[in-house]
Amino acid sequence: MGSGTGGSWLKWIALALLLGVIGLGVKAIWFDQQRYLVPAAIVPEGANLGRVKWHAVPAHLGVIGQSYLDASVRPRGYALATLFPGRLVAKDQIGSFSPESLVRVVVVNKTQLGSGIRSGAIVAIWASARLQSNQFGAPKRLVDRATVSRVIKSSAMFGSQNQQVEVLIPPIETPAVLDATASDSAIFLVARQ
Repeated sequence: MGSGTGGSWLKWIALALLLGVIGLGVKAIWFDQQRYLVPAAIVPEGANLGRVKWHAVPAHLGVIGQSYLDASVRPRGYALATLFPGRLVAKDQIGSFSPESLVRVVVVNKTQLGSGIRSGAIVAIWASARLQSNQFGAPKRLVDRATVSRVIKSSAMFGSQNQQVEVLIPPIETPAVLDATASDSAIFLVARQ
C-alpha cells in the first residue's frame, strides 16, 4: 500500500514538472519575444524614414537584438542603405541626416526597363553619345553603382519605350550624367547583381 501511494506522488510530481517546462517554453516562445521593425516595401538608400510604412514582427534575438530597430519607437532619419521588405533593419543602416554623398538625378532610359529596374535596385548607368547622321557611338559606363530611387510612370500615349527613372548617384559622377542627358545621348540602366 505504501509503495502504491509513493508511485502515485511521483507521477503527479513528474506531471507537474512536465507542465511547468511546457508552460515556460510557451511563455518564452510567445510572450518573451521582442518586437522589431521591418519595412513593408523596399526603402531606397537616402529615403526619409518618416514616410516609410513599418510592420512589427516578433523575434527572439538575445544579445544581438540591441543592434536592430525595436518596435517601441518609430525611427526617424534616413536610410543609409537599401532596406528590403520583411528584413530586420540594423541600427547602422539609418542615420540622422540625409546621405550627403548622394545626388538625385532623373534620367531617361532609351529602352524598355528590365524587370530588375525598380525602387531600391542597384544599377550601372551607361551612355552612348549621339553622333552625326543620328547614329550612336560605343556605350561608356558613366556610373558603376547607382540606386534607383523611383521609377516615374510614363505618360506617353502610344507606348514610348523611353522611361524616366530617378537615381541616387555620387556627386563626383553627376557632371558626366548631366552632360550625357544634355547632349541627348542614349542612356541605359543596367541592373547589377
